[in-house]
Amino acid sequence: MLALLLLSACFPRLDPDETTDAGDSGGAILVEARCGDGEDDDGDGDVDCADPDCRDARGCEEGDADTDTDSDTDTDTDTDTDTDTDTDTDTDVDEDCDNGRDDDGDGDADCDDADCAGDPACATCWDDDLDDALGAEIASGSATGNDGSGSCGGSSTADTMVRWVAPSSGSYTFDTVGSAVDTTLWVASEECDGDELACNDDWFGTYSQLTVSVSSGDVLVVGVEAAGSWVLNAWEGDCPDYMVGEVLDLYGSTSSFTTDYAATCQDVGNAIALRWIAPSSGTWTFSTAGSDFDTVIAVFDGACDGDELACNDDSGTEPGPSETSAYVAAGDDVVIVIGGYAGATGTYYLTID
Repeated sequence: MLALLLLSACFPRLDPDETTDAGDSGGAILVEARCGDGEDDDGDGDVDCADPDCRDARGCEEGDADTDTDSDTDTDTDTDTDTDTDTDTDTDVDEDCDNGRDDDGDGDADCDDADCAGDPACATCWDDDLDDALGAEIASGSATGNDGSGSCGGSSTADTMVRWVAPSSGSYTFDTVGSAVDTTLWVASEECDGDELACNDDWFGTYSQLTVSVSSGDVLVVGVEAAGSWVLNAWEGDCPDYMVGEVLDLYGSTSSFTTDYAATCQDVGNAIALRWIAPSSGTWTFSTAGSDFDTVIAVFDGACDGDELACNDDSGTEPGPSETSAYVAAGDDVVIVIGGYAGATGTYYLTID
């Protein structure tokens, strides 16, 4: 009797309702007969203690089964925690849009980062960013909006505003010579909300021109008011006095100019300096014929302190007009200086051929 009880404890009873004659089943075992052999004896998909047939078998007590289940659950929980940590590292760091650093490590800092779109620190009022461009026609277009106005212009005229950065400390001159219409020009500091530094309307005919002094890296907003197509030029320094573009005939007065320039043919006194751009390559002749005073003319390469290309005082036998020639490549600019012998002043006529 004792032997029978021990056998019953070690092996679960076969439920008569769940057994089938070997002839019907091909000899299959329909219960988990051995609860510790690591095999699915009855082919129901559950092995050993995971099979309900082994619920009462030794080694498959409820506590042991719970322990295994808890262990699996803990492992899953740890996995979830690791996943959350990785996600936080990638997405939870916000880009500070005004500190000069790439806070979220995506390769873009501040306003270059797409995360900063719409951030107040990245608000712009300009239509184009020119960086530190210098030279003829650094920008051009046809104004359509009306976002701002200089103190010397009219608020009802369409305008365009561009961002510009000073490449070094010093004076810089901006003008609208070459524009198809009357223009007004102004410059403001510290980007969109900065103070106006200068404003000009009709410095040279209907063209506008102004000069500002800045430090390296200063950001300016340059505004152009124009009821049509406009051109913006820029150069370093406050010389020459005017940018005249590609004009071939010009006249004016030297009576208000006091700068003297040294030249090989004769010093040029009380002179006006004009920046001119060659429309094509060739040898160009510069003449002051028709001026009402004894003139001296000199041509310098690219700037007021550039290399002298040509100079003349008294083209004829009598004191008076001057004429000289120099080769200039298409698109290159020269500075033409017109003054008077011994400081004479008056109305000049300049013809370029």
